[in-house]
Amino acid sequence: MKKLSKVFALAVLLILGGQAMAQTRGTMYLSAAFPMGDFASVNQLGSTALWGGENDTYGGAGIGFNAGLKWDFGIGVRGVSVVLSVDGIYNGPNAEMKECYKDLKETYDLLNSNITMTTPKYINVPAMLGLRYTFYLNPQFGIYAEGGAGGNARFITNYTAKYTDVLDVKHNDVIEYNTAFSFAYQFGMGLEVSRNLVIGCSFYNLGAAPVKGHNNVTNTDFENGVLEPMMLLGRIGFRF
Repeated sequence: MKKLSKVFALAVLLILGGQAMAQTRGTMYLSAAFPMGDFASVNQLGSTALWGGENDTYGGAGIGFNAGLKWDFGIGVRGVSVVLSVDGIYNGPNAEMKECYKDLKETYDLLNSNITMTTPKYINVPAMLGLRYTFYLNPQFGIYAEGGAGGNARFITNYTAKYTDVLDVKHNDVIEYNTAFSFAYQFGMGLEVSRNLVIGCSFYNLGAAPVKGHNNVTNTDFENGVLEPMMLLGRIGFRF
């Protein structure tokens, strides 16, 4: 991991130093994030990495959204650029996961607990370095393909439950999930129109990492299954 960090740091220095006089452009992206594979799957809470055991890998993630920035650094070869990107990607629970939480809430309500509940959400922040090639059919229209790799920081928001039990004792249960870091990569393709508008799609694999955290109900730390966020992003970008 240290060697990989040094390679990326050196690459960034070369870009910022050696290419300082080359053309540099930025792009702001807005995207819909469609989860894929186990990250989007669920059949019961106990089958998810949030709630299950070490062999459970489902995420129950729903369609989310992304906001990101990319910087293109020209390297003196027509159509080829080095790309540095930072993204923020949000996914809440999908319909099946919401149904699981609804069933859990109804179980508490049978005990007249009057429960209020907040459920975990996923926030991923990948930063990557890569290459892009754009083939210009004319000065106002191009087709691009790109790929990159880097690291991802995964955040999972807390689960909280406030309720009163049958003995009229008030509870405030909290499950906290630790931040996790993993290797990430992406590749994509799309269209560049009038050199200012970018329309495309990208596949993101944000890496596998175990779900760890702290349960304040039992006052214990836990390690559940491995979660691997994968998603397809439908993107629109505005260059500046």
